[in-house]
Amino acid sequence: KVGRVPIFILGACINVLVIIIMLSWTPTSSAVGVVYLLAALWGMADAIWQTQINALYGVLFASDEEAAFSNYRLWESMGFLLAFITQASGVCVLPKLILALFFLSFAMVGYLLLELLERKEAKSSHTN
Repeated sequence: KVGRVPIFILGACINVLVIIIMLSWTPTSSAVGVVYLLAALWGMADAIWQTQINALYGVLFASDEEAAFSNYRLWESMGFLLAFITQASGVCVLPKLILALFFLSFAMVGYLLLELLERKEAKSSHTN
C-alpha cells in the first residue's frame, strides 16, 4: 500500500519542477516539444490533485460529504476566478508562477500537518 502522502508529494514535485523550468527557461520556436512535455507533466500533476483531493475529502468528511465537496468546488472556482482576473488585468506570467509556487508550498505544509493530526487522532482512538 502506497498511501496518500507519497502521491501528494509526487504531484507537488512535478508541479515544482514544471514551475522552476518555466521560471528559468526561455521558449524558442525550435523547442515546441518541451512546451508539450511541460503541459503533459502539468496534466499528470493535475490528475493527482483531482483524484487524491476527492479521495481525501471522502475520507475526512465521510459523514458530511455533500458540504465538503461543495466547499471544495467553491474554492476551486475561486482559483479559476483568480486566474481569470489576473489574465484579464494583464498580469505577466512571472508573478503568476511565483504565486502558484507560494500557494503550492502553503498547501503542502497544510496537507502534511493534516496527515500528522489524522495519524495522531487515529493512534489515540486506536489505543483507547
